[in-house]
Order: sequence, then C-alpha cells, then structure tokens
Amino acid sequence: MWQAARFRFSPFCRLAFFCLLIVPGAITPAQQQQANVYGQIRLVDGSFPAERLQVTLESYGSVVGVTYCDSEGSFLFPDVAGGSYSVIVRADGFQPVREHVTVNPELLQTAFVHVVLRPLPNTKAPSAPDNSNPDVVSLAELTKKYPPEVKKEFEAGQKSEAAGDVPAAIEHYQASLKLAPDFYQAHNNLGGAYVKKGDLKSAEKELRRALELSPNSAQAQFNLGNVLYLSGRDVEARKILEEGLVHAPASAMGRYFLGCVLTRLREFGPAEEQLQSARKLDPKLPQVPLTLATLYLQTGKQAEALRTFEDFLQQFPTDPMAPKVRAAVAKLSQRASP
Repeated sequence: MWQAARFRFSPFCRLAFFCLLIVPGAITPAQQQQANVYGQIRLVDGSFPAERLQVTLESYGSVVGVTYCDSEGSFLFPDVAGGSYSVIVRADGFQPVREHVTVNPELLQTAFVHVVLRPLPNTKAPSAPDNSNPDVVSLAELTKKYPPEVKKEFEAGQKSEAAGDVPAAIEHYQASLKLAPDFYQAHNNLGGAYVKKGDLKSAEKELRRALELSPNSAQAQFNLGNVLYLSGRDVEARKILEEGLVHAPASAMGRYFLGCVLTRLREFGPAEEQLQSARKLDPKLPQVPLTLATLYLQTGKQAEALRTFEDFLQQFPTDPMAPKVRAAVAKLSQRASP
C-alpha cells in the first residue's frame, strides 16, 4: 500500500519563540559538502511498519542523529557530511537492522537506504491494524482504477519530495493528474508540495480540489487549514481544522495545527488544551513542545516555558532547533535566578 501526503509543519509555529526571547536570525544553510540520507523501512512482506520507529545514524560508533520514520516508513537525515555511516533500526518483534551507507556529496546529493524488517525466529511479525488510516490506498484497487503510469508518477513525486527536490515532485504529481484528473491523493500531495515552494495560492487550489473529490478527508482538511493559517486567514483555518477533527479526533497533527491557529487568535486556554492533546497523542513530534513553550512565553508563564524547553532538549537533543533552544534555556534560567 502507499499513502497520501505527509503533513507540513507551519514555519511560524516552529520558529516563533525566537521573536519572544532571542534575536531573530536566518538558519545557517547547509554547507556545500553535505548531503542527505533518505531511506524507507518495510516489513519483509512489503508492508509498512505499524508505528513510527526510531532510526539512528551512527559513524564509527558515535551517534550522528536520531529521527523517526513516518507512517509510510520513510525517514530523512538532512545535511550529513561526507563519510561512512550506519543506519540502525530496532523494533519489538523484529531482528535489529544495521545498514551501511556511504555519503559522497560530490557524487550524489542524496544517499538512499532500504531497510527490511524481518521477524525474530519463532515469532509472527506484527501487522498494521485494518482501516487505521483512511488515506492509505490499496495498490490493487488503484491498479484497477488508473493506468500503471499514474502510480509510477505519483511514487516518483513522493520520492522526489522526500529527497528535497520539490520542483521535480511537483512535475511528477502534475503528470499523474494529467493521466488521472480525479486522483485525490495526487491533488493532496501537490498541494503540500506547493506549500514547500511557498506558492500558497496554488496549494489552496489543489487542496480544495482534493476536498471536492473526498469531502471527508481529514488529511486534506488539516493541510488546507495549515495553508489558510500561513495565509493569515485564521478564522477560516480554525473552521476547516475543526471540521477535520470531527472526522479524525485522534489526529495529533490536526490538534497541533488548531493549537497554532488558536494561539494567534489569542485564545490561549483552548490553544494550550489542543497542544497538550497533540503532545499526548504523539510525543514524538518536536514541533509541539516548541509551540507550547512559545504559548507559555506569550502568557508570561516563564517557569512552564523553561520546563517545556528542557523536556524538549531531553527528548530531542539532536534536533536542528536544539542549539537555539539551549540558548533560550540559558536566558530563561538567568532571568529566574535571584
């Protein structure tokens, strides 16, 4: 099976706390002699893992980075220096995996890794629950409905997007839509790719078309809510996000997006509730505690902000935002000192 677009995070929510605590500045761009390590995890039968598994990148025994795969098994380590690395995946019920990968930025901008999980001897591999995600599409069903070229272009778009090549992803999604204009998943993914490009007008058009084709798709509603939020249309964003949560009340991302909107609408109590709910539903999303800490700073709750930042650093010590968060913690700690 293969799945529609992953959720896109709001840049405002991820970076807003800088405006409240430290001098804003551009994030340092990746050096030219760096590349990406992109991979995908599958079970031995070709299906995806039933949960977001931790993936570790090591170099000669030292941990370089830690991330988690998405619901499609994909993971990405950006801006990795050239050299030899090991990608390590451990999961309950499966044999541990260590795949070697060589990063050479002069030859390839992205190094690819394929991880196959095999069950431990005398055990049966856990399987994903049926109907766990309404946006997961049966390959057999799509093969009957659309020509093989549609799937080929769509999957090429997913791979290009995961590798950071947004223009190529857009071209592939557009190609799949030329062959199948009513392909809802391609409209949804194309809308997300336009968000990455910064073309919010085109993103909104594609996501609204996706909702015309699949009116009850919570995923498209959440993505559209994010676009409306980024466009400054907070009231509209709130409405579409609340509709999405009717269809998917246990969505951590839906509650995260709504928390961002409510924060900007200065409805701090409900915003905190949504962000706390998102944190409980998916503790592995680093954006949530950052946004929650921002809310605490806006409402004068510096002790809560400090504690939330410290929790973030303990859980996500290698996150790209960690250096900035450490600087924020140091400044907050100085203010708290007598």
